Amino acid sequence: MSLETPRPESAPTLFSRVFSDDSHLWLVTLLALVLDVATTMFGLSRGLSELNPVVLALMPQFGALGTLLLLKSIVLLISGTMWVFLPVRYRGAIPIGVAVPWGVAGLMNAQLILLTSVG
Repeated sequence: MSLETPRPESAPTLFSRVFSDDSHLWLVTLLALVLDVATTMFGLSRGLSELNPVVLALMPQFGALGTLLLLKSIVLLISGTMWVFLPVRYRGAIPIGVAVPWGVAGLMNAQLILLTSVG
């Protein structure tokens, strides 16, 4: 005999809701994160400079990769929390709103890397 109340099968968990509702949008967001971090780290290793003042201020304490991962984790935590509390019809805006600037930053980094490699 169990003291726990059985959970109905239809009650979605947070995990199942994230991966069933907007999984493709969150996947694009994670790919944009990887693109931004990878191109930033590669660019820094090639002598390019970080321009974000927040990243620059935290880099001495956490290093470049640690700073990037810390800040991206904070953004993901906040955006994931917002996603949970928004009405379903507006939730897709959250991963899109995060993926677009990270994707643009990653593409700009890639362009700078290519331009400095050629020149």
